[in-house]
Amino acid sequence: MTWGHTGRVCARCLVAMLIAAAPLVPGLSPAALAGDRQAETPVPTPVAPPATARTTSTHVLEPAVAPSVGAVLREVPRDMWRFVSKDTAVVLAAGGGAALIAHTWDDDLATEPEVSLRLINALEPGNTYGTFAAMLAGSFAVYGAGRAAGQSHLAVVGADLVRSQIVTQVWVQGLKFTVTRERPDGSNQVSFPSGHTAGGFAAAAVLGRHYGWKAALPAYIGASYIAAARVDGNKHYLSDVVFGAAMGFAGARTVVLMPGRYGVQVVPAVTPDQIAFAVTLVPLGQ
Repeated sequence: MTWGHTGRVCARCLVAMLIAAAPLVPGLSPAALAGDRQAETPVPTPVAPPATARTTSTHVLEPAVAPSVGAVLREVPRDMWRFVSKDTAVVLAAGGGAALIAHTWDDDLATEPEVSLRLINALEPGNTYGTFAAMLAGSFAVYGAGRAAGQSHLAVVGADLVRSQIVTQVWVQGLKFTVTRERPDGSNQVSFPSGHTAGGFAAAAVLGRHYGWKAALPAYIGASYIAAARVDGNKHYLSDVVFGAAMGFAGARTVVLMPGRYGVQVVPAVTPDQIAFAVTLVPLGQ
């Protein structure tokens, strides 16, 4: 395979992933873009509200005080459970369908006889930047910069990045050791899904939620670059990175979106012979 042909294959993969991702991405979806332009409902009273009053929303973007490290970490166990939601089911169903389609090209991309050295060198940084350690360190750096500069919004962005990385990787690693799919290079059996790709797309989704499409677009290009590096390096099949992207979406949306989450309702049932408990999932309110 020539450099030109390999480059065209990677370019098509990146464009296809971005197009498929757009409807699911907070900040890039038409609904999100339209929602950002909606005007606030006027207050039906002639008395002006106090200057300190704030409009509530499902996610507080500009709190008066940046969250502490303890407050951020206390949310992580809750995030693990919040991942179980209708929203996650929809995202992963779409990702699973896309991965099934991508599976058609798994063997073709994994057994290419020739790979350009120039392409390998160009994509190699993606294998480093996409590691969990690098993504988590960068997330904490954003959080720390916000705290140090007194920018509460930036600190919240960093906190959401930290939480999204942790919840995404916990579920990704659990799935890896459940599926045990062998990598294309035969190095181990934790190929599906791609953790590098999941981390990159989780970060992109958080940035898109906070800053809109202007931040989301370059962030998703960067995440796609990481995905291309994993496929080109023979560490993942195309279907691995496609579903990894869906896992990243789901992890980020677990952190930044409140609707569609579930709580646990435990109802005791007492009979003359025994005491039982009925455990059900119930939707949480706004």
